[in-house]
Amino acid sequence: GARPLQPAAAGLLVALYVLVARVEFPVGTGHVLPTQLVLVPMLVLLPPAVVPGVVAAGLIAATAVDWALGRVPARRLVSAVPDAWHALGAAAVLVAAGSPAIDFHAVPLMAGAFAACCVADFVSSLLRMRLAGIVPDITVQARVMLSVWAVDACLAPLGFAVAVLTDHGLGAVLLVVPLALLLWLLARDRHRRIEQAHHRLKLLEHERGRLQAAVRRLGDAFAAKLELDALLEILLHGAIHSVDAAAGRLELDGLATPVRLDAGTHERLRTPSAGAATLTLPVVIAADPEPVTGTLRLVRDGRDFDAAELGLLEELTTKAGHAASEILANQALRDQAVTDALTGLGNRRRLAADLATTLESDVARAPALLLLFDLDGFKAYNDTFGHLAGDQLLTRLGAKLAEAVAAHGTAYRLGGDEFCALLRVDGEDLDDLIARAGAALTDTGKQFAVRASFGAVLMPHEADSPDHALQLADERMYAHKRGRAAGPRDQARDVLLRTMHAKQPELNDHSSEVAQLAVRVARHLGLTGEQLDEIARAAELHDVGKVGIPDAILNKSGPLDPTEWEFMYQHTILGERILNAAPALRPVARLVRASHERWDGTGYPDRLAGEDIPLGARIVAVCDAYEAMTADRPYRKALTEHAAREQLSTNAGTQFDPAVVAAFLIALAPDQTAPGDDADRTAIDTTAAHIRALLSRPAVAAIR
Repeated sequence: GARPLQPAAAGLLVALYVLVARVEFPVGTGHVLPTQLVLVPMLVLLPPAVVPGVVAAGLIAATAVDWALGRVPARRLVSAVPDAWHALGAAAVLVAAGSPAIDFHAVPLMAGAFAACCVADFVSSLLRMRLAGIVPDITVQARVMLSVWAVDACLAPLGFAVAVLTDHGLGAVLLVVPLALLLWLLARDRHRRIEQAHHRLKLLEHERGRLQAAVRRLGDAFAAKLELDALLEILLHGAIHSVDAAAGRLELDGLATPVRLDAGTHERLRTPSAGAATLTLPVVIAADPEPVTGTLRLVRDGRDFDAAELGLLEELTTKAGHAASEILANQALRDQAVTDALTGLGNRRRLAADLATTLESDVARAPALLLLFDLDGFKAYNDTFGHLAGDQLLTRLGAKLAEAVAAHGTAYRLGGDEFCALLRVDGEDLDDLIARAGAALTDTGKQFAVRASFGAVLMPHEADSPDHALQLADERMYAHKRGRAAGPRDQARDVLLRTMHAKQPELNDHSSEVAQLAVRVARHLGLTGEQLDEIARAAELHDVGKVGIPDAILNKSGPLDPTEWEFMYQHTILGERILNAAPALRPVARLVRASHERWDGTGYPDRLAGEDIPLGARIVAVCDAYEAMTADRPYRKALTEHAAREQLSTNAGTQFDPAVVAAFLIALAPDQTAPGDDADRTAIDTTAAHIRALLSRPAVAAIR
């Protein structure tokens, strides 16, 4: 070219280019680099043919600085070269003009060079996007480029003026530095404001998401027990707040009283302002015989409801409809929920509520008597005649009990073969009242005899809460059951116990101890009535099969050999066979057979594991092991109680059920006591005398 290359000028301009290339000024959807402040002086002061290369060097140097600071990856050093293509257009125009000297008379030529620069920039951008596999939208790309060119058009004259001033000295080119710094300050401030705006936008999005999530959780909470009016209020106000509406109205038809609920500014509902958005959603509540239908109407100023808000409100109204349907159904079934379907008596829930009401009232002036009954012989009746006949018997006995106590209180069926009565007492005719209630639950025939064991508790003298009263009544009922005259099951049990005692006297004491422990553990696990009785019998008779084991094996002082162990492994099967001979003891036989199974499945005889082992057998296994460890044996000395408990804990999860071991350790804690077993207090006359004695003195708060 006609102009000589001045290395000092080129170096200074490259340094300035590096400086201005680091200023990214946000414009529209992109950024503008104020490189025209330096590109134009390059075109004026340097040979135009070398300007694209000098620009590329400046871009590479600027990218290298960012790479050194860890802001960009190394591959950006390569992509910096094609970023200089825009300089080719301006350089080509000046080279074509002969690379003339530039002054203020060359403004038209420089304008042409600027236009060529813009065209080259646009074409190179499209070409690079194509090579990258991106199909650009020409209209969008042109709109972005126009914004960039508008800024470049404002900066190019300043760069041209600075370049012309270099006739007075090369240092004049430094006049672009203050402007570049000003743009950098403005760009940094704008970046900060944009970041703050983005942060606020994210906060708003997070808050909106949080609010919508809260409303959804509100919808999930509709399933909880609420009054219908409260639920509808929550629906209306929750919908308004979730979409920032100005007002709302909920209308429902089909209920006993039509619903009309308003919230917000009533005028907005009657006459929405210009530009206000209105949304109406259907509300449907399934009910019998016809569904309840209505509408939820919302009004908001300034903007329409979007699809996300519509989806949220539809979800909310749907969940509210389901919840309201449940509430209406619960209201319709409230009486059924506290009534035993088989007998028509009040159930356990009704009893708990009535007990709580009784204790909250002035019960000290009008004491109440709780009678808890458990049928003896009902299981055998059920097994003999079938469940249908058993249900008919329960219905018949329930009606007789309700009639017997009608003048004094209410009868209940708690489930299974357990009945209860809550009676008002004054001390008169107590014997007759208890006797009539017990007689009502008695029925006999040629092949069966069903009667009731009972427990009585006077409130508030002996109990200060429903749970306390039921627990104490259950303990006394079980004591009565254990102390009654022997029935077929007890007679068979007594014969077997005497046989065991004759075979090995120590087995009798061992079985008795195991039975007492088993009852305490079973009671702690919540078992009652017939289940407790079966577990007690199984604990007493779990070693009955040993009557068929040779004495030499039972009394051997040393370890047993494999053949002797094979004999021992048969004693549970033999015990089951012996007990199955008595029909009344067949449920007990099943527990005896499984009493030496292990939780991990390595026991005998069937290698049952986990919950496949009957719960009663798991309880007997723990109690049997503890009693065996704490008693002397021919082959070892007894362990201390502490050591035996540690052994149980160590083997929980392998030999023993962990839950049963935990219940055992709690039941045998020093502060736990076994329920009383005083047979004298189970008779009707003794119970009546006890109650009269309590009535004769002032009631005090019961202490558990």
